[in-house]
Amino acid sequence: MNSHNSLPRHAHTTHHHAADSGTVVPVTRLAHAGLNRAGAAISQTSALRPTDDLGHAARARRLAELHARRARWWAVLQRATVADLDTPAVYLTAVAIAGVDAEGSARFWRDTADDWQARAEQRPTSDVAGAMSNWHELGLTEPPAPSLPGPLAEVAP
Repeated sequence: MNSHNSLPRHAHTTHHHAADSGTVVPVTRLAHAGLNRAGAAISQTSALRPTDDLGHAARARRLAELHARRARWWAVLQRATVADLDTPAVYLTAVAIAGVDAEGSARFWRDTADDWQARAEQRPTSDVAGAMSNWHELGLTEPPAPSLPGPLAEVAP
């Protein structure tokens, strides 16, 4: 496996233990450790139960950061294994899917953080807020997105 310039700095370092001095840490081991750390941090952060909108926003921002970190580790693993002709295609596909999934989770949590922040500041939430939507609470009657229909006009009898 060839080293890649975009690998984390640690991938180009060596152990300094007497028994294995001079051996390079395999990228797969680094990625595995990074994914485990991100997963543990996601679990810990998910267990938090904020009591106000700003707390929910902070928790969602942290979850977005952690899922983005997880996506980067999947990308490291993908780059490290894509050139290895012995790597089964199903493995590469699974790694790619996991990376895309982590990116989607990061995007979801960024949007969620923005909506919690908007609620805390008494601003309208996004059009994708769903159950978090505060448009009714704010007395807004405009459609939440240009593509959605506006309020139905009353038809005179």
